[in-house]
Amino acid sequence: MESMKLPPLVSQQAGGTPQGKLRSTFTPTGAAANRDLTSQEKKTFKEKLQDAILQAEEAELTALRDAQLQDKKSLSVSLLVDGRPQAFVDYFGLTHPSKSSMQGEPEGELPQESLLLLRTQLAQADAARRMDNVQEVYAAFKHLAKYFVQLGRLRTAEFFFKRCLQTSADAEWLPGELEANLALGVVYEQLQDTGAAINCHERRLELASHHQLQAEMDTAFHSLTTVYLTLAGERERTGDLDGALDAFNRCLRAADKAGNVPAAARANHKMGMLYFQMSRWQDAIFFLRRFLEVASGSLLPDQDPAAEGQAATAYAQCLERTGNVAGAIQSLENYFHTLARGADQWGPAYACCSLGTLYYSQKDMPQAVTYFERFFELARSLPDRRVVEVARVNLGMARGALRMQAYFELVDTDLPRLIAWKSALSGAMAGLP
Repeated sequence: MESMKLPPLVSQQAGGTPQGKLRSTFTPTGAAANRDLTSQEKKTFKEKLQDAILQAEEAELTALRDAQLQDKKSLSVSLLVDGRPQAFVDYFGLTHPSKSSMQGEPEGELPQESLLLLRTQLAQADAARRMDNVQEVYAAFKHLAKYFVQLGRLRTAEFFFKRCLQTSADAEWLPGELEANLALGVVYEQLQDTGAAINCHERRLELASHHQLQAEMDTAFHSLTTVYLTLAGERERTGDLDGALDAFNRCLRAADKAGNVPAAARANHKMGMLYFQMSRWQDAIFFLRRFLEVASGSLLPDQDPAAEGQAATAYAQCLERTGNVAGAIQSLENYFHTLARGADQWGPAYACCSLGTLYYSQKDMPQAVTYFERFFELARSLPDRRVVEVARVNLGMARGALRMQAYFELVDTDLPRLIAWKSALSGAMAGLP
C-alpha cells in the first residue's frame, strides 16, 4: 500500500510569502506571524519525524508481505512444475484459507520456515503415495501436524491428523489408525469440540477391543473418562439434567474399566447430587453412598472436603426423606467424627446443623442443643454472617425447648410443690412496697 507523503516544509522567502503554498485568507503579520511560524516549524518537524517512522514500518511490512506472497506463489508453482497436483492443492488451500475454516487460529501469515517445511513435507508425502509407501505418507503428515500443534494452529494440525487417519484407514494399517484417532481426539479436546473428541476416542476403543489390545483399550478408557466428564458438565450448565446423568454414567463405566478411582468418585458424587436435586432419593442414596465409601477409605489422592461435606449432608437428607432418621443421624455422626477432621469449616458446620435439626425433630433436646452449639461455634468462623444468624436462631429455639421440657416435667411429676412455690412467690411480691 502506497504511504502518504508529508507536504514539503514551508520556506520563508524574501517577500514573506511561502513558496509552493497557496496564500490563506488571513495572513498574520508582525509578532503574531513569528509566533505562528515558530509553532508551525516545531509541530511540522515532530510530525515529519513520526511520519518518517511510520513510513519505514509500513514499507518494511509491505516488503515482507510482497516477499511472502512471492514465496507462496513460487513454492506453489514449483509443486506444479514437479508434477505434484495433489500437493499443490493442499498447499494452496492451507496458505489461502477461508475465514470459517481457520476460526480460532492465530492471525498473521505463516513464517518463511513454515512455508518451506509445508512444501517439502507435502512433496515427500506425494512421492511416497506414488510408491504406495503408507508409513512414509503417514510420517510426513504426522510431522506437519505436530509442527502446527506447536505453533498453536490447531485447525491446521487437525487437517493433517485427518490425513493421517485417512491414510492409515484406507490402507487398513491399525497402528496408524489407533495413533491418529488418539491425536485427533486430543486436538478436538483443545478446540473444545467435545462431540468430535468423543467420536475419535470411541473409534479408538472400538478398534482396540476388536483386536484385543488391552493397553490400547486402557488408554482409550482414560481418554473417554475425561471427555465424558466434559460433556456432562456442558449439559449440566445448560440445564439438561437427564443428558448430564447419561454422560456421567458413561464416564463412570469408563472410569471403572480404566481403574480411575478419582474420576469414578467424582462421577458418583455428581450423579448423587443431581438425583438429589431431582428428588430421586433412592438413586441419590446409591451414588452418594458409593462416593462417601471411597472418600472415607482415603482412596482419593486429592481429598475434596467441600464435596465430602456436601455429599454427607445430602445423603442424610435423603435417608430422612425415606423415613430412615436413625440412619441419617448415624451417617452424619460418622462423617463428623471421620471425614470432617481436617476439612474446611463448611462441611462440619452443615453436618452439625443437620444433626441438630434431626435431634430436634426427634425431641432429643439435649443432643439438639449440643450440636447447635457446635454449629454456632463453627458458623462464627465462616465469612457468611447469614449462617451465624441461622445458628443463633436454631440454638435459641433448642435451648428454649429444653427449658420448656424441664418445666413440663416438673408440672407432671411434682405439681403440689410447684403450686406451693408459686404461692410463696406471690405472697412475697404482695408484701413489697
